[in-house]
Amino acid sequence: MSTDIERLLAAAADDTDRPLTTDVDDLLVRARHSVRRTRIATVSTAVLTTGVIIAGVATWSANRTESVGPAGETIRYDAKTGQVLGDETGTRPQPPPAVSTLSDANLRDQCEQADKEWLDTMRERGADPADKAGPLDARWKVAVKAGLGNRVDVIFLSPDKSIYGTCALVGVNRAQSYGRFSTSPKPVGGLERSTAGIRVPAEVRAVLVDVDGESVPRQALLGVDGFYSLGVPDTSTIGRIQRVRGYNEHGNKVYEYTRPTPTPYRQTVPDSVTVKTAEPITPNVILTKDPLTGKALAPPPPVSPLTDEQITTRCRGVDDIYFQGSKSPQDPRIKAAGPVTKDWQVALKTGTGNKLTAVLISPDKKVHAWCHMLATTAKGAYDYSRGAVQADGTFGDDFNFGMVPDGVAQIVVDLPKQGPTRALISNGYYIWGLTGGNSDIQTVRVRGYDAQGKQVYTAKKTVDADFD
Repeated sequence: MSTDIERLLAAAADDTDRPLTTDVDDLLVRARHSVRRTRIATVSTAVLTTGVIIAGVATWSANRTESVGPAGETIRYDAKTGQVLGDETGTRPQPPPAVSTLSDANLRDQCEQADKEWLDTMRERGADPADKAGPLDARWKVAVKAGLGNRVDVIFLSPDKSIYGTCALVGVNRAQSYGRFSTSPKPVGGLERSTAGIRVPAEVRAVLVDVDGESVPRQALLGVDGFYSLGVPDTSTIGRIQRVRGYNEHGNKVYEYTRPTPTPYRQTVPDSVTVKTAEPITPNVILTKDPLTGKALAPPPPVSPLTDEQITTRCRGVDDIYFQGSKSPQDPRIKAAGPVTKDWQVALKTGTGNKLTAVLISPDKKVHAWCHMLATTAKGAYDYSRGAVQADGTFGDDFNFGMVPDGVAQIVVDLPKQGPTRALISNGYYIWGLTGGNSDIQTVRVRGYDAQGKQVYTAKKTVDADFD
């Protein structure tokens, strides 16, 4: 991986650098490592994707099916209402969602903050070079708006039609998901992009969508410029698009998209490798002043008052959502570790009251779970990820926590706002604050000191520097 966009995509795929050939629905469902729950992004037609996290740009594999359908496949539909009465098999699809009665201006206002957060995050990570459309404002057109009351799925189209934005509202000013993507098929960093699965050609007048786990297809609400929507789901069950069919005014199929089969995961780390942490060192001289400037160091974040069992119980809730959303092939060690239980080691925990950030290690010492929660259950804001041990026995570099280098007893993180801050060290891991949300990703200097307060380590590290 060589670009920030590619690294963002890699983070979406369980933090590995393996090639991404999964479809957009599954990629975004699995992206658990990018931003807080209030800044999550998805594609509107990736139905039933409750609680997903942003993943960057949409990607499809090169072997996707996206072509004109065979002659003879037709539908029956009511020309007055546009409702499909039966497909080529004679099955009557589920009716399309209703057109939202909320005004375009109202929807833009409700999604404006989510758009700002998306742009902020992408700017910090290395923004999509194709996105030059500027922030969501009155110039953006509503391409489709589907839903009832305050539960609405809306797609915005930029003035120059180069960017579309997806926003799923589940209440007043409550964006369950948000994302911005290019309408151009040009690749970014060698990764192919497409609007397959969310947009159909101009001649299409009716859209049918087959969804995993459903025997009857759904009819989508077709808007302008070929964009369509299945609305916002009323359930937390996660389903993905299998196939999209588009029909012209005569009922003949003129378009089809079939979700590609993901490439199987290729494990490159021997299964015998387990995580290796640095030997703990008790400092003889506790640093209270910055050795470089003599100024007072900011204190380390507090140890969470929650018990380990309280933490594993709470994190199990978002862990279940993680597994519910992980559909594509992934590192088998992540699945083999099983769900979080009281047998998982709480290696590090920080926070006050109900606020929590913790690092949990699986009983087999091969998988870590990073858990950030601002409420007692997953109904509140949270952030979550899992990762498997690498060949060198570490979990690699992470902007939410770190692994203590050998010979280091104390760590100072040069944070941009707080200034030099002592990190909390626990069981070979360290953290500099209540990381989560990733709304302010910065590259900073990390300094390590031995038991006598002598500097023995220095490195630059990308960190989440804005604490919830």
